[in-house]
Amino acid sequence: MSRRSAMFMHARQPTGSALPLRGYFLSVGGALVCLLLLASWVLQPPTHPAEPDPALPSIRIHSDVKPPERVVIDTNQSLPGPSDKEIVVAHRPVASD
Repeated sequence: MSRRSAMFMHARQPTGSALPLRGYFLSVGGALVCLLLLASWVLQPPTHPAEPDPALPSIRIHSDVKPPERVVIDTNQSLPGPSDKEIVVAHRPVASD
């Protein structure tokens, strides 16, 4: 067997250290998915009757607390211009000839 064919055979063999966690995650993840499916099959939620029981009173919740008044912001109006007090004029010194 030549050296080249030996290197080719060695390169084709999978290495165990390339992805050591891949097998772990596949096996543990698969086991967890199987357990979830089994648990959902065994522990099915109880079915509720289609009509409510007339013997039970209906639950109604009422509060005496009023919410705050609604704030309406009209964005169609333009912003007011600055007042005279807000206008600041910077004076430049006049250069003399």
